[in-house]
Amino acid sequence: MCGIIGFNWNDLLRVKKLAALVNHRGPDQEGAYTDKNVSLGHKRLSIIDLSEKGKQPMSSSDQTIWITYNGEIFNFQEIKKELISKGYKFKSKTDTEVIIEGYKEYGTKILDKLNGQFAFCIYDKKKEQLFLARDRIGINPLYYYFDGNKFIFGSELKIIMGAGIKKEINRFALNYYLMYGHTPRKQSILENTYKLEPGHFMIFDLKNKKIKKYTKYWGIHLTDEIKDEKLAKKIILEKLDESVKKRLIADVPVGAFLSGGLDSSAVVALMSKYTKNLNTFSIKFDYQDFDESKYAEIVSKKFETKHHVIKFSAKDVKELLPKLVYHYDEPFGDPSMIPTYLVSKVAKQHVTVSLSGDGGDELFGGYNSYKHFRLLNFQKYYPAFINKILYKLFKPIKNHFFVKPRAFWELGTLPKKHKFARLMSYLSMDEFKQITGEDPIKYYEAYGGAYFRKNYLDNAQTIDIHTYLPDNNQTKVDRSSMANSLETRPPILDHELIEKATKFHHSLRLKGRNGKYIFKKALEGILPKKVLYRKKQGFGVPLKYYFRNELKDMVYEYVINFTEHNLFDSSFIKKIIAKKKWGRDYSRIIWSILIFNLWWQKWMKN
Repeated sequence: MCGIIGFNWNDLLRVKKLAALVNHRGPDQEGAYTDKNVSLGHKRLSIIDLSEKGKQPMSSSDQTIWITYNGEIFNFQEIKKELISKGYKFKSKTDTEVIIEGYKEYGTKILDKLNGQFAFCIYDKKKEQLFLARDRIGINPLYYYFDGNKFIFGSELKIIMGAGIKKEINRFALNYYLMYGHTPRKQSILENTYKLEPGHFMIFDLKNKKIKKYTKYWGIHLTDEIKDEKLAKKIILEKLDESVKKRLIADVPVGAFLSGGLDSSAVVALMSKYTKNLNTFSIKFDYQDFDESKYAEIVSKKFETKHHVIKFSAKDVKELLPKLVYHYDEPFGDPSMIPTYLVSKVAKQHVTVSLSGDGGDELFGGYNSYKHFRLLNFQKYYPAFINKILYKLFKPIKNHFFVKPRAFWELGTLPKKHKFARLMSYLSMDEFKQITGEDPIKYYEAYGGAYFRKNYLDNAQTIDIHTYLPDNNQTKVDRSSMANSLETRPPILDHELIEKATKFHHSLRLKGRNGKYIFKKALEGILPKKVLYRKKQGFGVPLKYYFRNELKDMVYEYVINFTEHNLFDSSFIKKIIAKKKWGRDYSRIIWSILIFNLWWQKWMKN
């Protein structure tokens, strides 16, 4: 993958300076193009066709079409053959050139043909417009800024911040971050700065300085069409195998992350069919409750991989946070960004591309939150006012015994379409009001209201695929891996597999207490039962232990005693920390505040 940069005026020096900010995304080659309308820049991580012929920005043969592109198109050879049959000629072996010629033939409809992960900008000189697009599921990032005059885009927010804009905090995005640990799907932490949404493209009119079109070209809708287990298993194995095989295309070494969980283990199992001496990478945590490394070793042994284990401790958190605040140039509240960074750093010493298991929980129903959400179905059997009475009655009681019942009753006071959004929040409604001074309802609506489905599981998974997956998980993997100049590819997120899997009946996804039911059934006989049917364990970090011990000094400096802004009221968190009796686990909101304050010092104060 690479780093892309551009804006709607001519400034060769500035576009080169901005490109330098994302050198980590593409240390192998760099390039720039300017004319009276635009400046385009590129930093290349060479994966396919390592020669100078792959250098970007790249133009069509008549130089009327220019592209700066980040990503990989896994079916570019098929599209290339189709274009050759229509008379097109190619000078390189890159997928980049295929997008250019494909755009000349099909216009924006080229997006329907692409199978891959991508973010790009095509400059059409004749039409005097920019065509920006992002892949269907949001694997690759694309930010843009528009104030009515200046239009700027780039792979990371630091490109826009480095372009001389006025930096003002987007209060809605900040409050959303405090609630969920990441900024909204379309907005960023700064005013006038946005993310191009997954599965969308936009046209910017250079002559009239306006966004001419902003269009969704792909989406998902979960249905219950496929009920037959045998057919579902066949689809999973065939489509996942195809997806893994496609993602092995590269002119550089390819390895895999191997956490020991079901998804990454499945990817490694299928990779081993096509890759000899496969390098795999996992993390070993210093607290046993969070450590999955023994399962990774079982899978590695079975498929005879060259396995690399990276030890992780609180010391790594302290050392890496300043660096990660640079690479995560928006506040980001998922602490697993640190082990993801570390495993990427070690992987880069051996490979340039790593496959991952991202997407399995969202697609096949693996998260424990889906089981928790299912419990809320019981609330339909009694009047809603009972929840309000019980919540009001037990809210003042801080005993840890009432934490879960109180949350259950609180959720029962909300409309159906907002319940999952509240379940995913780190803060109760009252806590959110106290820390931000605002009503939380509009934030619940922004998180999942647009994706509401009547079936509880369809509702939760649809929200996760549109929200949590791109805004949290794919952001985490992109920034941590690209900080180390490592490209990651998630085979489970192939859109053809997604389109098939979203047709599985909900009972095939979550059956009783068995999440990922049909995915596990499909992998029986391929993966060891110890891996297939072990207890679900997320890729977490033992924050609650660290905050009470190794990271206590950071909590005092960046949460309790931090006074450099007054953007929110964290007094109740300070009281909880001071009492040392939390009642429930507040570690994620403490972490989010700590990270925001570190981010503030780095990007707003300086």
